[in-house]
Amino acid sequence: MISCQWCEELADDDRDEVLALVAAAAEYDDEAGFSRIEPRDVTDRSRKGVRVSHLAVKARRGLSALDDVPLVVVAYLHLAVDDDGLGTVQFVVHPDYRSRGIATLLVEEMGLDVDRPDGWSGTGARALRAWAFGTHPAAERLTRRFAIASVSRLWTLFRSLTGPFAVPLDPVRPPDGTVLDGPRGLEDPASEKALDDVLGRSGIPPAQLEKLAESRAHGTGSVVVASGGAGRPQGFVWLDPTLHPHLDLRAAWIRALVLEKEARGGGLGAGLLVRALEVLRDAGAQIALMRIDPDDDGAVRLCRLLSFEQEDAHTCYQVGDWHEPPGYL
Repeated sequence: MISCQWCEELADDDRDEVLALVAAAAEYDDEAGFSRIEPRDVTDRSRKGVRVSHLAVKARRGLSALDDVPLVVVAYLHLAVDDDGLGTVQFVVHPDYRSRGIATLLVEEMGLDVDRPDGWSGTGARALRAWAFGTHPAAERLTRRFAIASVSRLWTLFRSLTGPFAVPLDPVRPPDGTVLDGPRGLEDPASEKALDDVLGRSGIPPAQLEKLAESRAHGTGSVVVASGGAGRPQGFVWLDPTLHPHLDLRAAWIRALVLEKEARGGGLGAGLLVRALEVLRDAGAQIALMRIDPDDDGAVRLCRLLSFEQEDAHTCYQVGDWHEPPGYL
């Protein structure tokens, strides 16, 4: 019923179909099935330390049983395997073919055996991870059926900035001797240096640092940097005032809030977050969105104090052994 074959680079026709699929999925519900896929992922290639494989999943149009009906791309899987055999999966099903068993058929066809000498499905992956964004019933059914373990969670929070449900933004005074500078461009050399300095003293797990680095390389927006004595950066908030529709409202994102270890617990995080909310409100956003790790008690407490509410939950699933916690943004 489905046809698929791994390749290092998609053929032109398949690539065009997959790009159209990714765009249709993003427009449909901004979730893209199991994981969010960017157009650049479709043209991604292997590089030092990472082997990239693409899988265009095809079926007869309309899932017809007739042999004379043409094959079309109904789903796409992107796999990146590092030198240790750890494979990160991104998967998307075309909106017209969701809830029709495509993902289940794919797992039945390929299996989930990562203990073979050549790894999962011959890709070299000895462990797999994939994020399911949104409370996705299809993902829950599939992972339950095939006993795929859940290893991490993520919440999307929102905060009303204007309108009848908005709570006033009370100013937060940063700790004595601390100065908040910005917003200034994400690619500003001074910003880049300050972010690197803070991240180096943040104690964030390597996988999260890697994800942040990747997101910064392709990201937009600006940063507000907090500096203490002698101008030493102590923390930053990355915000993107680009407006997009969300539940018929204008929304903008807070991408990251990071403090060095020594600066936590003194109110600096609240000061940075309030400054970011002010900038987004002044840019015309009606709500602010951000993601947090619900196991981070400090982040949960801070967001609750600043009137954030939970909107959605996300789950990271895993097959095989992978001891480092997953990264996210």
